[in-house]
Amino acid sequence: MRTLRAPPNLPLPPPLLLLLLASFASFAASSYVPPTKYLIVSNARNGTIGYAKLSPTGEHGPVRPLIDQHLAHPQGIAVDQKRQLLLVADSELRKVVSYGLILQEDGSLSVDEQVPVAEDVESRWVAVDGLGNIYLTDEDKGEVQRVLSQQILDGDTQPKVVLSEATATGVKAPGGIATDNFNVYWTNKEQGDKLGTVMKALPSPAQALATHPPSSTAAPSLAQRSSEVPKALSKELPKAYGVCLALDTLYFTGAESSVYAVKHRNSGATKDMGKTVELTSGLLNPRGCVWDGESTIYVADRSANAVYSLPGPVYALAEVNATKAIDFEGAFGVAIFSRATRSNTWGTSVLVATAALMVSLLSATLSPID
Repeated sequence: MRTLRAPPNLPLPPPLLLLLLASFASFAASSYVPPTKYLIVSNARNGTIGYAKLSPTGEHGPVRPLIDQHLAHPQGIAVDQKRQLLLVADSELRKVVSYGLILQEDGSLSVDEQVPVAEDVESRWVAVDGLGNIYLTDEDKGEVQRVLSQQILDGDTQPKVVLSEATATGVKAPGGIATDNFNVYWTNKEQGDKLGTVMKALPSPAQALATHPPSSTAAPSLAQRSSEVPKALSKELPKAYGVCLALDTLYFTGAESSVYAVKHRNSGATKDMGKTVELTSGLLNPRGCVWDGESTIYVADRSANAVYSLPGPVYALAEVNATKAIDFEGAFGVAIFSRATRSNTWGTSVLVATAALMVSLLSATLSPID
């Protein structure tokens, strides 16, 4: 039988090693600093994009310019957090473009060169999933489109149709768009009170017409069927603009002054499931919205020249107060960029290295015998 026995010449008793590990872990934890977050906002009127550093206390930093050239009418924006890219839908350029986000040593943000990721599209909204696939809407064509991450790597800027008015019920002048890596969500800017104000569907290439013409008797695949039958999450309004996700809640902005929310999956608050709630009606022209990943929803108000904050997500949906977060002329699209500080990264590295060292020492102090 094979057992483990400690030799008499231990460099350190195991309890001391554990104490040392606990001390280092406590030190690393005490040095943790929450990631720095930046609120990025587009101004479609003058073709610029700016940002402000967010503060947990609500006293956000000043608005600073981020991009002030080579854009014409930037509206919807999104951040690919994993790849540290800013995506911008510019309807006048007929492109969706990307910029690498760079965090400077002084804490300011900058971008590198502009790179087109989708061309010849009249897109005003854009979203990205965890794999780097980009989703956009073309309101004029009545299409929800996608550019796969591999296409981007290959330099292919021609988006593929995911859903369209021609092949899917529930698509009518699509506007704002969001994704949670499984489903794609969008708003309709026409007939929302009939077809659906906000919709949900599994994204799959809409090739049903090419593969199975209307006269064909071949049965479409499950993916094709799911893309052709989107689900309406709300029929509250005939028209909506921006949409964003926060855990089990989908937020969207109305054409006038209100922000709405609906639970898009069951999280236990069964009384709210499928019920559309008007959260606030005190804005002027709300457009884009975004969740900060914690407890705040930010909403751009184009006419108020500001970005407002709402608490969310919450367990039970109810009316809330909107608070001005920053002043920003012509605010339209909003996105969040989050970046861990150096001390945070260093503290985590110390913890991991210490744990590895302790395991190594403990292993060395125990020798196998027969």
